[in-house]
Amino acid sequence: MRRRSVYKMAALVSSAIVVGALAWGCRPFIDRQAKAQNPVPMKAAPLAAGDAGKLAAWIGSETNGIEAFIALRDGQVLMSQGAVDVPMNLASVRKSVMSLLFGIAWDRGLIDLDATLDELGIDESRTPLTAAEKRATVEQLLQARSGIYLQSGAETMEIKDGRPRRGQFLPGEHYFYNNWDFNVLGVVFERQTGLSIGQALESWLAVPLGMQDFSPEHVLYDSDDSGSDFGTYRIHMSARDLARLGTLVQRDGIWGRERIVSKEWLDRSTAPHSRPDSAFYDGFGYSWWLNSELDTVQADGWGGQFLLVDRDHDLVLVTRRDNGNSILEFLVFSQFKPEGHPADIQKLDLMLREMTSTPGHSGAH
Repeated sequence: MRRRSVYKMAALVSSAIVVGALAWGCRPFIDRQAKAQNPVPMKAAPLAAGDAGKLAAWIGSETNGIEAFIALRDGQVLMSQGAVDVPMNLASVRKSVMSLLFGIAWDRGLIDLDATLDELGIDESRTPLTAAEKRATVEQLLQARSGIYLQSGAETMEIKDGRPRRGQFLPGEHYFYNNWDFNVLGVVFERQTGLSIGQALESWLAVPLGMQDFSPEHVLYDSDDSGSDFGTYRIHMSARDLARLGTLVQRDGIWGRERIVSKEWLDRSTAPHSRPDSAFYDGFGYSWWLNSELDTVQADGWGGQFLLVDRDHDLVLVTRRDNGNSILEFLVFSQFKPEGHPADIQKLDLMLREMTSTPGHSGAH
């Protein structure tokens, strides 16, 4: 009788643990229904039905399950398909978004690209930076050329396996796509501007651009277990709001009649400062990917988060995969669902170039 009571109690405790774990795992990262402060619908100039049908058919049969697709030409929606209004985790697209924020801060005199980590008081408590590492500048962090090869949050196996030896290269000598650089940039930005990333996104970009789905609470900070003092910030944004940022780049920093970010910054940040070893990109700027053959500027995030800016043809494309709004959804996505592929959005760009080209359109910007 006593043994049965013990078994019953153990079963109850186990059930409670399972229920608690499921409840924790299902808790949403963000409120996807949070209201934007200044939502402004975008104008539309739809593709011909036949062309839109061809794109939709190609997306359905040839890609790894694009869940949201939107294409703009000169700021007007050509085609919108799927969950374009759902804020999803941008993954590494956050780095290109941060590049825009740094540009606005630089325009306002709040950021010195030549400031060193030593001057900014950046150091690690558990693995202190060397004197050489402290000479890395803000610009070198944006370029992924800091020469600092420490562990950081949200690393891929590719980063872990490819990381150079500590001290192998001095700051500025070598390109290596390292999350340490990008995570530290988030801290530098907030210290130098006095704004959180969410606040800056809201007031500097979301409100003036009329973003329809963004809220400052859509920026989250991980509790880091990598050994670094600088945690990962995560930005959730919808496809249609991300397309607005692409249009801002396509228009050289102007939205409507307002200058949001300088052309000088965009020229510097989308110039090829490094040559990555990639089949899809042959240049890396200030946290932007570049393809010289297509002459495109791109943002690329894990799981299928892509933004492509085709300035010569006035095109902006976004493709998204929902990588989860809870721990459980994230685990299911990462283990069982295919990731998106940069080749898909580049092919869609080529298809749209052909569909939108006209004898009288020069593509001049």
